[in-house]
Amino acid sequence: MAKYELKGRPFDIKGAKNVEDCKTAEEVINKAGLNWDVEKVPIYAKASYANSSTGELAENLQYLHDNDGNIFAPINGLYSTIRTDVNYPLGIVTKSYEIVQNDEAFAFFNKAIGKNKAIWQTAGTFGNGQRIFVSAKLPNNITIKGDPIDNYLVFTNNHDGTGGVRILFTPIRVICQNTLNAAIRNSTNYVSYRHSSKVHDDIDVADQILGICNDITDNIKEEFTKLTTINISDDKAAEIFAKVILDNKDIQSMKEQELSIKRLAEGNVLTAHAADISTRKFNSLYKLNEYYHEGIGQKEIEGTAWGVYNAVTGYFSNVNTSKDDKRMDSLLYGNMSKKIKEVSYELLAIA
Repeated sequence: MAKYELKGRPFDIKGAKNVEDCKTAEEVINKAGLNWDVEKVPIYAKASYANSSTGELAENLQYLHDNDGNIFAPINGLYSTIRTDVNYPLGIVTKSYEIVQNDEAFAFFNKAIGKNKAIWQTAGTFGNGQRIFVSAKLPNNITIKGDPIDNYLVFTNNHDGTGGVRILFTPIRVICQNTLNAAIRNSTNYVSYRHSSKVHDDIDVADQILGICNDITDNIKEEFTKLTTINISDDKAAEIFAKVILDNKDIQSMKEQELSIKRLAEGNVLTAHAADISTRKFNSLYKLNEYYHEGIGQKEIEGTAWGVYNAVTGYFSNVNTSKDDKRMDSLLYGNMSKKIKEVSYELLAIA
């Protein structure tokens, strides 16, 4: 049995539907079970008398009554988004929140898919519909010294008020399915729009997405190739891994005591005790360093900046225990993505 197993692409989550055979957005929506609408409705609370001296209810409000004689008044400025097919509440939003229905969202993403000649991959929901997503594979893949990289678009739309509409470009190394969110110079790898009154005008972004994909593909090929030419010692690799796992105070403590970060990364318990490194951090650093030497697709690139970079992306992609939506969020938008980009910045600065 292999020491490490591929966890798959971040959007290959439990419950997601494979939609590679779909040709249109309508087919994707139906196959993935996303053919439902969302409605914004007022939130009500049990009412108290607004005028205690007269015992009268406030005017100009629409009240609800139950069979027990209780009166409910709308909470000013707060609404709930409701999935209408099952009458399920998805989140709490404000009056300015503008709903983007699933069919609307997929219609404009379909334009980006068509212009980029991409192929639908997976689609699904998080929770009970709080967020929907779809992924697509782009045709403009690249190869870094024989190492194939596939490029993807990932679209997400939140219905719970916690986020907007977002389309993100992400490359994934084929051999290990590492998510390679590099620090891309002079460009961004996503477009994002809030659920405001302008959202329906803003999200017609097919041409913008096409430009982003072309720019990023050229940039990452240049930068990834550069990483393959930079030699990295085991000491330097351990130093970079420590910045990924440890806090600044941990690293400072080790420097003050002249303790070896490389020995810590190799699993030296005495070094961990001397620096007062927690068991969780110690184990994580050891696993990251171990993955650098023994991970999927690492043997051929060990000793280079490309190897160090892929050790970090591989650790987050295949070793870290985050599940489903938390893993997808962190790899594409969150803390893991941030750390991966910071590592690429540091490695490119060595050249």
